[in-house]
Amino acid sequence: MKFTRFLAAGAAALLAAAGLAACTSDGAAPQAAAGQSTLNKVLSEKKLVVGVFADAPPYGVLTSSGEYEGFDIDAANALADSLGAEIEFVSTTNANRIPLLETGKVDVVIAALTNLDERAQVVAMTRPYAAEGQVVLVPQGSDIDSYEDLSGRTVAATRGSVPATILERRFPEANASLFEAVADSVQALRSGKVDALMESNSVAAGILQDSDDFVIVDAPQLSPSVVSFGVKMGDQLWLNYLDNFLLNYNISDAANDSYNTWLGSDVPDLIK
Repeated sequence: MKFTRFLAAGAAALLAAAGLAACTSDGAAPQAAAGQSTLNKVLSEKKLVVGVFADAPPYGVLTSSGEYEGFDIDAANALADSLGAEIEFVSTTNANRIPLLETGKVDVVIAALTNLDERAQVVAMTRPYAAEGQVVLVPQGSDIDSYEDLSGRTVAATRGSVPATILERRFPEANASLFEAVADSVQALRSGKVDALMESNSVAAGILQDSDDFVIVDAPQLSPSVVSFGVKMGDQLWLNYLDNFLLNYNISDAANDSYNTWLGSDVPDLIK
């Protein structure tokens, strides 16, 4: 595809420019820092390792056939294509997304990583590739009609997520019940172990597509935010490439098709 060839050429040009800039005036070899970039490694090894969700529709799901699919998976595959690399997926959760980056087990995390200021202190984040807000799901017939009704109720969320932070800071009167995976939170709501579930509007929409047992509380979305790729701190060359990739991807037909397929709308102007 022209889009893929264009981005692959851009990656090579960016790497070459970095190498020239690192040379000394007497013709010495490039500095080691340039060679240590993840961009350099991926282009050399032709392999991209991506941390993704395996149980958080519509972002990422590991199907019964052993294949990953979802909004994040589309973006990850497009990134790999732009680099001319094969892709390896590593399943992650809200809680271990950043540790996977810090320990070098993945090259990039593409798993609905919300741009929180405190998060930006420990992980580098790209320009946004999605926008979302948080909502509350309750069973059909629930007497929870507003956020005020959460007081004294047990509300599920996934550990390390934005909803977990919202429950702690904005709804201290609610009884937060934190789970490691979205699927566990949904099962807790389905089985009646919790009274409500707080999740992103995109994940909530995916849950509702699979079941008519739940409804979203009719209230404004909580903490509207944007979502980015996450990379390990200190690799500016890799971050620059990912920003350039997303600049092109967000305005492409491929991104718009993916957005409509998984999130039900065109790519918002906010992230173009």
